[in-house]
Amino acid sequence: MWGLCISLTLAILVVFFGGCAGKHVACLEISGEEPGKVLARLPLESGVPFSLEFINSIYLAPVRETLVYEPCDGISIVMVESPSGGVFEYYGLEPDGTGKAMMRRRVGHFKLRSHDYTNHRFTVAGHTLLLKGLVQDGEAILVRVRVGAECGM
Repeated sequence: MWGLCISLTLAILVVFFGGCAGKHVACLEISGEEPGKVLARLPLESGVPFSLEFINSIYLAPVRETLVYEPCDGISIVMVESPSGGVFEYYGLEPDGTGKAMMRRRVGHFKLRSHDYTNHRFTVAGHTLLLKGLVQDGEAILVRVRVGAECGM
């Protein structure tokens, strides 16, 4: 009897609060260090890869990080691409013969900081967001997922 009550209670909680499965309206939210100042939002779909591209400041090599958002896990890096062996060394990865390395590293929300954002861009669901000009070079950009937010800016 108690088992049935607990099962029903859990089922009700999942229905009302969403749980981890199913579709969630989510946005990749980009902001500066100023609290509450959202600079851009891009719509995200759970499980659909998106990317961050930049030039590695140590090896001066192009890098593409492929990321994915999952409701229970947040953002994870799932693949790194670069022509530079040093970049893979930095990540602690072994690339395959095509300059790619698969991984699964949860990053949740994160902060970017670059002395020059010229080559930094997010590509999400076919939309490209150039980071140059969103903040001054050298200032931090905060990246997070906002669930239930309106994605239009």
